[in-house]
Parts: sequence; structure tokens; C-alpha cells
Amino acid sequence: NDERRYLLHKILKEKKKDDRSDRLKKLPVEEGCLSKGSVIVYVWRQKDTEIVAEQLNGAGIRGGVVCYHGGMDSNKRSRAQSRFLRGKARICVATVAFGLGINKPDIEGVIHLCLPPSPEHYLQEIGRAGRDGRAAKAIALPLADEFVSRHSLAHSDRLSSNQLEIVFLALQNSVNEALGDIPPEAGVDLDADQIFVDGIHVAMPVTQTVDASDCKEESIETIFSLLEGDAQSEQSLLSVEGYLPDAATITLKKRSLDKLEKLEEIARSITKCGIRVDGQSEQSNQDTSNPYSKYQNFGGTAMEKGFYAYSFGTYKFSIIRCARCMGPNIEPRHVYAALRRLQGYGELELVLDTTSNGRAMHLRMKQDGIRLFHTKGGNNSDGKERTDLNENVRAIVANLSKQFSAKENVSVEKVQSMYEIMHHVSCRQNDQEEDDMSDDEDDNSSMSCQPKKSPRLVLFQKLVQNYFRGGSIHENGEDSAGTCDTSNKAPNVIKNFPLRNKRLLSCLSSDVSLLMQMLSIRRQEQMPMAVHINEQKFADYRDLCLAKILHSIDAPRAPILSWYNHVLWGKYRNYSFPSVVQAVKKTFENA
Repeated sequence: NDERRYLLHKILKEKKKDDRSDRLKKLPVEEGCLSKGSVIVYVWRQKDTEIVAEQLNGAGIRGGVVCYHGGMDSNKRSRAQSRFLRGKARICVATVAFGLGINKPDIEGVIHLCLPPSPEHYLQEIGRAGRDGRAAKAIALPLADEFVSRHSLAHSDRLSSNQLEIVFLALQNSVNEALGDIPPEAGVDLDADQIFVDGIHVAMPVTQTVDASDCKEESIETIFSLLEGDAQSEQSLLSVEGYLPDAATITLKKRSLDKLEKLEEIARSITKCGIRVDGQSEQSNQDTSNPYSKYQNFGGTAMEKGFYAYSFGTYKFSIIRCARCMGPNIEPRHVYAALRRLQGYGELELVLDTTSNGRAMHLRMKQDGIRLFHTKGGNNSDGKERTDLNENVRAIVANLSKQFSAKENVSVEKVQSMYEIMHHVSCRQNDQEEDDMSDDEDDNSSMSCQPKKSPRLVLFQKLVQNYFRGGSIHENGEDSAGTCDTSNKAPNVIKNFPLRNKRLLSCLSSDVSLLMQMLSIRRQEQMPMAVHINEQKFADYRDLCLAKILHSIDAPRAPILSWYNHVLWGKYRNYSFPSVVQAVKKTFENA
């Protein structure tokens, strides 16, 4: 890391004539090659942008330095971007969040202080330099350890079949609940083999679904996007309408809910789907002639009772379910409008839960999706949600599991290709073959105004061409240079876990036992439909969950901030992730 910082300073600072560093140490890059002109320095993590920017300012780099990342305040981010675009700052240290939609033609260089996740990402980022037609430089200074981290993160979106089943089980119960809200006068027979209903609104609570399935919010969104299909899909089960605050709480100020029902249709829907949360019951035996009689059995002053002291009831309900109860053509926006109108009239006070606990993904189920997820009899007779999937949904789960697995393999191959390209290019010396290149050039090349390509650039272009032609940087079984020389072959940093090593397997078994004890003590979800690490039927999820901790992969139930300092966090990440999963599985088989 210190050597990389030293090289970065040498690249960006002007070369002094009396500097003797070249005599003492030969640099792999040209000193001072980007001492002038606009430069983008890409780093991996958000905190690295501020650290590198401070180091460059402390090193006396001229021209001004700004940092840019997605976690910054929007005003600070806009000011940093504006300073760089207007030329008030020569260097911008940023994450990949910078550059999208930015067109600054006079950028003379792009420096990577990290290993890009794929050749596609790298080409897109270095393509932001030299847009004015002049020659530009692209320099990458990755660390070997970053390949291990990238390789591990390529498996971060991996899901077990148990997790997919929980997500689909939540959707199935939501669909059955929505069908149960259809009034009898609609004439829909829910016990029939086929029901002809379309466009039902369903709310999938984000936090509850994430906690139950231990899936990231992005993964859940990907699952529903796959069910949504595209223009070429033969079948579309649903449409994703976006996110909205679904949990609403109202406090009545002028009259009780039963009296408001006679005036407003939305009040009748709240009666059906809402829950009174102020500890009072509409069907109490209190004297209804006196609106304040409900407080006679409760002690305390009005100040102690707070807002409840002068209210006629507080109710909590789902916006989307309220829209369903109002009628088939009612949208959630109509419910928002009605509540805002009543609030303006002074009838009620409205509070929308805009936190993560109140957010929900708004889905509109299509006819095929309703038929797929509908279960005869709806939820169980005792009102509890079902904990089993029908066979058609299980087939969808198996298909999606294969798609996620294929996507994971592609991500791993991209990281591997990027690592090999960087390794081969770094092993090629720019000065060792310049004479050979000049002999191969045509006589007319000397008359060209185009700058001469370095051997590293020529090799990089060849490797990238091979990658996009066939997905591999090697062509016809040859090595990266197109010869039979394998001395520069990229070292195999990631190895499989040696299952035959009994000593290492015994050590892993002890680590797994310790993790199981810790996870049993920590907060576990009490929802009836949730993955539980201690239950044998969730063995698939258990093996994956433990392997992610041992491979330093973040998960909702094992966040990096809680586990980063633990001795077992990432202990086995130098082994391939699939082999660690198999090793964890074997420890339970041998137990």
C-alpha cells in the first residue's frame, strides 16, 4: 500500500531535474506523466476517497484535489463535481459513482487504485479520458489481495433455495390475503380451479421480508424483476410499481370511526383492514353519549395522555390493503389523496411511516401470477399464514435458483479475467520489446501523426479483444502473449478447500460450532415463515450463512459492522467460496 501511494505521488507530481530517485529505484511507470491536466483517480471504497484526497493534498499535488462518492451530502457532491468540471480542481478521487453522465473532454488520465470487477467496468471508466481526441493515459495500480476480495464478493448475491422459498411464501400469502379482501358481492369463487381476477395490488414489506429471508433488498428486487419479465417473455406474473410508505397511522379528531363511515367511503375500508392501537375498543361498554367517558377508567392527566386525551381513536393500517378494500379500480394514490383531504378538513391527523420499517414494494399481480400463487382455501382456517408452497411455485423457485447460480458464475469469471489481464499486462515491460515492435511496423507508420503504442497497450488490446470474442483472454490455447511461454501465467491465488486435510477440516468444524453458538444467542427471527439456522430443514441456508461469515461476505443477519472485528470473519476467504460451502456441509455430515 505504501508503494502504491509512492507511485501515485510520483505520477501526479512534476519530475524534478535534480531528483535522483530514478537512479536508486526504477519505476514501473513514467514519473510525472500526469503532472498536468485533469485526472480521475478511482478507488474502491467510499472512505478511501477522502483518505487518498487528503494524502494528495498533503503531498503538495498542484491544481486542487476533490473527492466524490455516493455517500456524500448531495450539495457537497455537486460542488465537488462542479469544481472538477470547471477546471478549479485538477484531480478527482472518486468511486465508480462518479462519471455516469459526465462528459469532460479534456481528461488526460485515469488511475485505478483498485481492481475493477470486470473488463467491461474498466473499459467504461478509462473511456472517460481522451474524449477530445488527444492521447490519454490509463494506469492501474491494484493489489494482489484485492483479487481475493473481489473474488469473494462475486458470490455475495448467492441465495439458497430456502431463502427463495421464504420470499415466494411471503408473496403467496400476500396474494391469498388480497384475494380474501374481495367482497362477496363481487361474485369471485376463490375455491374454483381457475379464478379470473387481474390487477390486484400487493404490498411486500421490505424490512420484514429481508429479516425473514436474510436476503438483501437488492436481491429481493431482482427476484420480482425476473417475475416481471421483459418484452420477449411469454409470461409475465406481475409488474413492479415501485416503493411507497405503506404503513399509515391516523388519529380521529372530530368524530368516531363509525360515524365517519356514514360520510366517507375510506372510513369503511379502514374499519375492515385497520387495527386500533390506542388501547380502546369501539365495541366497549362505556357510555357512548359522553365522548369523554372512555377516560373515566384510566388515570393520569391530559398531558400524560398526550394526543389521545382529545382523540376519537388511533388506527394503523396498510395503504395498499385499504385501496383493495375500497374497490378494484382504486389505486394507492387515491387513498393518499383521501387521507390528505380529511386531514385538511381537520377530521384526522395522518402519519406515514417513511422509515425502512414502513416501506413496502408495490406489486400489481397479473392474472397468470394470481393463478400461480393462489391456494385454495387461502390462508389456514385459524387465520395463520401458510408455511408451504404449492408445486407450481416450487418449480419457479428451482428455475430462479439456476438463474442466480449462472449469474454468480459469470461474475466470478469476469473477476478472474480482469485479474489475468492486469497480471499479464504488468509482466510486460514497455522497453523490452520496443525494437521488435519497430521492426514489425510498416514504412508508412513513421509518417503517421498517431502516437506510437506501447507494448503494454498492444497486449492489453489483444487480451480484451480475445475476452469479448469468446469470454476468455486466451486464444487457441495460447498464453496471453500469443506464444507458448507460460512463465507469466497468473498465479492461482484462489484454491479449493482441501477436504482430505483432516487437521484443517477439524479446525473448520470447531469454528463452525463456535459460530452456531454465537448465532443461536444473537437475535433470531420469530416469524413463523423465516429461515432459522438451527432447523435441519434449512440446512441449505445454514451452510451458506456460515460460509459467508467465514468468507467475509456481508448479509442482513451478519452485517459487516457487527462482525468485522471477529476472529472468524473472513478466516477462510483464501479458499474458493463454493469449496468452503461444501466443507461446512461436510462438517455437519461428520458430526
